Amino acid sequence: MMNVRQLEAFRAVMMVGTATAAGELLRLSQPTVSKLIAQFERRSGLQLFERVKGRLVPRPEAVALFQHVDKLFAAMEEVGRNARQLANVQTGHLRLVAFAALALDFLPRAIASFVATRHEVTVTLNVRASSYIAEWVAGQQADLGFVSGAPAGSGVVMEPFEPTDAVCVLPPAHPLAARDEIRAGDLEGERFISLGRDTALRHLIDSVFETAGVARRVVIETGYSATACALVASGAGVTISDPLSALDRFDRGDVVLRRFVPHTPFAMQAVFPAATARSLLVNEFLLHLARQKRAADRRVEAALSRGL
Repeated sequence: MMNVRQLEAFRAVMMVGTATAAGELLRLSQPTVSKLIAQFERRSGLQLFERVKGRLVPRPEAVALFQHVDKLFAAMEEVGRNARQLANVQTGHLRLVAFAALALDFLPRAIASFVATRHEVTVTLNVRASSYIAEWVAGQQADLGFVSGAPAGSGVVMEPFEPTDAVCVLPPAHPLAARDEIRAGDLEGERFISLGRDTALRHLIDSVFETAGVARRVVIETGYSATACALVASGAGVTISDPLSALDRFDRGDVVLRRFVPHTPFAMQAVFPAATARSLLVNEFLLHLARQKRAADRRVEAALSRGL
């Protein structure tokens, strides 16, 4: 069997013409290069060079063989480049699935900043209800998922991801906008835009109002926090929203955000396949996403503080 060192010696001689120069290129002695060439010829069954006045003159067989050897080394170099890109998280395909509150604005922004410096990374993002996301991940349709309030299913592992509190979203001219914080009792009789019954945050909000003994005047119900916030901006009422959807609407300048008391957690979980190890790409994206979430939390805090 031929080995890589023999192929390296053959390629170097073909490139520079003498065993001495090939040795300098490979940082080997001239006798070592000559020995490797002799071994290569013996094992290949070919006479590859004519020895003419200290030079190794390639025969036609050597020229034909060199084309294949050069392609081999080019392929090996490509493997090395790919390995380095994988190690540096510069290549690969990331399959994501998330619930709407995360996937409609925050996640696309985070993906865009992630791939901006990783030109060989590609991403697939799907939006699904939290109740279906665990199935997607368990079925290997996604490398990473994000849910809110969904129970762990078989075949997946769940970990908490950057929890935060829900906020009250009001039209800028609303009388309650003058307050620093909004309590459940403050919203009694207000036109209230509620989240859909299939959302985890809806059940937490319902519990807060039930505990406070406050009857809301629910005029609109929607499955998406982003839609609820857009309805607030249109003057349809007020809502309690996850802070990410509320922040996106706040950035447009047509709503204000106020603290909601008591604190109502908006919890998210990252979902991973239980049967496979996490790739470097998944781990790096999670770190990037956590940084983006903390930056968003600071922006939410700044938006809430404007009411002080």
